[in-house]
Parts: sequence; structure tokens; C-alpha cells
Amino acid sequence: MNHKENYGVAGLFLALLSLSIWLQFGLLEPVEPEITELEKNDPDYYSENFQAVGRDTIGKSYELIADRLVHFPVGDRALLDNPHIIQYDLSGTPRHIYADSGWLYDNRSTVLLTGNVRVIQSQASSVGAAASSEKMIIYLKKKRG
Repeated sequence: MNHKENYGVAGLFLALLSLSIWLQFGLLEPVEPEITELEKNDPDYYSENFQAVGRDTIGKSYELIADRLVHFPVGDRALLDNPHIIQYDLSGTPRHIYADSGWLYDNRSTVLLTGNVRVIQSQASSVGAAASSEKMIIYLKKKRG
């Protein structure tokens, strides 16, 4: 063997030794998973057959019913599946609002309804009224009177 071959073998040996040491110590250190932005925004709880009732000084002001509520901690917001809102006015005639989905925001005071939004207002002495839209914002905690 000549000197060039000896240096090549020695270099290869040192490279393998360095790689072995790196792998040994690299594998012993625990790898902490990084929390991605998506994981931070994963839902923290679900509720099936959700129902909430809002009251004010006069009495029951609204009911919020949904097939499912999914709460997201980032932004403290909740996704609603098939929400149904019943709003009560002073005359006692309820207004029913239906949608395919919705988002509950602002400390549970604002609902953004989306998809096939329907409003049905019954009247005690007449036929009533109906309206539809693709998107609607409902403010649940408003003052009546």
C-alpha cells in the first residue's frame, strides 16, 4: 500500500468514526415535537345536540340550538352545524332562523350564519313573513324594548 491509499483508508475510517459518534449522540437526545400553527388551532372540545338559552331582565331573549358545536381556542370561536336560532321579542312571537352552518363569536354574542339561511317570522294576527340568504349576522345579546 502506498501513502495515498493509507491516507484514503485513514480518511474513510475517520469519516465513519465521526458519523458513528454523531449518530450515537444525535439519537440519544430527545427530539421535542414542534407545535405547528395548525395544531395550536385544533378544536379543544365538541358538543353534540347543543342548546343555549339567553336571558335578559325581561326573560328569555333567544335560544341557540345546533346539531354540533366545535370550539376552537384560538379566537375563542365555535363552529355550529345546522344552527337554529329562536329570537323572542316583546310581543311574544318568535323569529326562527335556520342555516346549514355558522360561527359563534365575540363571547357568544355574534353568530355568522352561512349556507341556506332562512328566517321565518310568525305573527300572532297575520300570516307572517319569510326571507332567505346565503349569509347573515345575528347579534344575540341586544337590548329589547
